[in-house]
Amino acid sequence: MKNAAFFVIILVSFVSPFFGQINNLPYPIIFVHGLNSSDEAFEEFMFFLRNNYNLGEINVFDVVLNADDNIYSAVLDEDVKWYDFYYNGDYINVGRRNFAEDLDDMQDGWVSSNIFAINFKEERIRGAAGFFNDYFDYSNQAAIFKQGYALRPMIYEVLNFTGAKKVILVGHSMGGLAIREYLQRTDDNNVHINWINPYEEDGHKVAKVITIGTPHLGSNAGFDPTKANIISEKSEAIRDLKWSYDSYTNCDTEPIGIYLFGGNEYCIASTEDNETFYNVDINCNGYSFDNIIGINFNTYDNPYMPLPMNIPYVWITSIWGEWNGIVGDGVVNIDRQWLRIGQTPAPVGITDTLLTFVFHTSETEDFPTIIRALDVPDNFDFSYELELDKEYIEFITMQPFMYNFDNDIFYVRTSPGFLYTVRIDEEYLGSGVRKIEIYNSNRELIISKNLYYLPDEIIFGPAQQEDIYYIKIIGEASTYNPYVISVSSDFVTSVLDEPCCDDFNVYYLGNKLIFSRQISGIVEIYSINGKLIHSKNLKNPTKTLNLALSDGIYIFKNLDNNQLLTKKFCVIKR
Repeated sequence: MKNAAFFVIILVSFVSPFFGQINNLPYPIIFVHGLNSSDEAFEEFMFFLRNNYNLGEINVFDVVLNADDNIYSAVLDEDVKWYDFYYNGDYINVGRRNFAEDLDDMQDGWVSSNIFAINFKEERIRGAAGFFNDYFDYSNQAAIFKQGYALRPMIYEVLNFTGAKKVILVGHSMGGLAIREYLQRTDDNNVHINWINPYEEDGHKVAKVITIGTPHLGSNAGFDPTKANIISEKSEAIRDLKWSYDSYTNCDTEPIGIYLFGGNEYCIASTEDNETFYNVDINCNGYSFDNIIGINFNTYDNPYMPLPMNIPYVWITSIWGEWNGIVGDGVVNIDRQWLRIGQTPAPVGITDTLLTFVFHTSETEDFPTIIRALDVPDNFDFSYELELDKEYIEFITMQPFMYNFDNDIFYVRTSPGFLYTVRIDEEYLGSGVRKIEIYNSNRELIISKNLYYLPDEIIFGPAQQEDIYYIKIIGEASTYNPYVISVSSDFVTSVLDEPCCDDFNVYYLGNKLIFSRQISGIVEIYSINGKLIHSKNLKNPTKTLNLALSDGIYIFKNLDNNQLLTKKFCVIKR
């Protein structure tokens, strides 16, 4: 297990120097709470991001998961509501709202932000909570089928609102299983029932998944209602979280958790002598005799309904202590907090694990570990896309085994005839960035630059066709060090002709001549009519020369070691 124990870090609070424009992340983050919880679960961490890094206010998406107010039945279309509706004559206000602790302070709509949270708790849904209208009991203890189903409209709304191409999903406890339900569940034709676009390879629109203290392999914390004469919580969520039952009422078989590992719903149906759960309709279709495909197989995801392999995963695990002979975070056994094949994190090759030492309900306030988990991937296959002319904030973070060098990989889409400038700046002193490397679409290194002082930049191109270029940021972390990255483009015209010296080109960008390789010696610039415009003796090799030129055609000459190089180039300012 690739665990990385974090040392104690003293958090220093900064006051963000930005009061206007919101800092951008490559992809917005959606926080998914756990059992019997709400959008307040990640409150401290969301405030931390908002206050320290100016990532915007907190936007919430309310969803009712028991809209018929009947805990003894389960039908997806009747139970899951994310648009306003009337119930019993009362107006139920769901969907987009701001984050507020008091219902009276909640307002419709979202504002520019990178921070989003989903909420299933009925007491925090306007119109559903009150002395006379206490509706939708156990909404935040509803079936995981419903929770995964509810993530689809949440993700769709975030993509539509922000214009982002993907989201990052962070789930605590059962919230991690809701994420897996969204990603894994397929129908009889192997079509993903919850994805934004089930017919595209990346139709899930997820850039990264992080789970925190999630009972991937189940949790038997609390009483077991399948054991006779025990009065206990019998909600759908408790039913789904169980990795085993004390007994099956109607099946003579091994009592494993049906949602997690598969089985027939009827096995745990109540009898006159043994009441189990309020309902056993795990897939929420109004029928309680279905064979359920579990999301797990042994200790990893179900290979017939697997997690997508085009997403990087981080399983955050915790050991808080030992109770009743079980080692874990106080709620979930450590061995059940992550997926694995043997001791290799699963899905194999694309999954990281982090070990911390926090009690289950405090795991959402473990800032250093969550920031580490949010680290930009160092894998080309999972690199984050950057839009042009937009500033993004990211972090150089500590790596597993306390390795303090971090690689973040991004990519940009390029167009022919443009040069591209990558600029790195500091959000605060000490970004930790040490180097930039640029790779072509074949992932071959084409240019690199060591950074000693920020801001600094590197120029590459021009692109010869529509393509992708990768940007690797290499840094050294002390804790987590924020930096700002942006990419801009400028149109240039390639060399006109001249068959000689095909390995050398001249470009003009922003009052600057840019050479495709270093030159030295005497440089002369002539107009197309032969008039000398500029002359300089370059004693030190360089790839740039400051020079103001107007539109036109020019001739470049370079004499170095008795070798004469001549090129024509255009200046077209746009």
